[in-house]
Amino acid sequence: MLTERIYLTDDKRAYLDTYVKDNRSVVCDAMLVLPGGGYSYCSEREAEPVALAFVAKGFNAFVLNYRTGDDDRYPNQLIDASRALLHIKKNAEKYNINPDRVFVVGFSAGGHLAGTLATVDTRPEAYETLGVDKSELTIAGVILSYPVISALMSTHQNSFVRLAGKSYDELNIRERERLSVETHINENSPPAYIWHTSEDKSVPLDGSFAVANKYISLGKPVSLRVYPYGPHGISLANKFTSLGNLALEDPVIEKWIDDVALWITNLRKN
Repeated sequence: MLTERIYLTDDKRAYLDTYVKDNRSVVCDAMLVLPGGGYSYCSEREAEPVALAFVAKGFNAFVLNYRTGDDDRYPNQLIDASRALLHIKKNAEKYNINPDRVFVVGFSAGGHLAGTLATVDTRPEAYETLGVDKSELTIAGVILSYPVISALMSTHQNSFVRLAGKSYDELNIRERERLSVETHINENSPPAYIWHTSEDKSVPLDGSFAVANKYISLGKPVSLRVYPYGPHGISLANKFTSLGNLALEDPVIEKWIDDVALWITNLRKN
């Protein structure tokens, strides 16, 4: 397996780890993994274990450690994710992937970043900063895992505090809309798979429902799965990511990655 670390900024706080199979007999789909952590850190439980799980499903995978320092406000994280996506696509031959089949999975705050990347065509702060056409930043599909979504409804407020660098109550309506994923979804948005647990006490389900409803209203392909049990941050829901905490293991939720792999296989080709 080709494993290497690609630094995306000069200060080396943003980097991409690769998990690319040696077997080149079949061109693979790619999966970019965006860990959660409330925009204060990148969770290791939602990083390499997730990448390896997708490798086992036939993907070549990449994990982005995006900037989360005290001075790193939006859109720094989106720019990091956009740089990572560009790197993956431009090195498609090296990584033995189809550049038109790059998917993104994000967890919690990483789910917010994944949703933001999926709506990048409405966000010139990313593609203009990088000097690329927004068409270069398209993805084939997005998987939102117990995602932080909206600053306009009940939500994980601290994620938006970290992004904006001000208290939640100080955010005006324009800032809230700018940071909310559902307000940017349009006819160009990629297919979405969303999963959440009804017992999540950290990130309300309102945002997941808002994304699904927006997709449905636009006639865009979307799947929403709500599991009846399970806490926030359950990741792969197995022993590899539970770190001995049995509350983070669930054989039903563990199947989400199988469902996602099947969902991707069944997506209609445009």
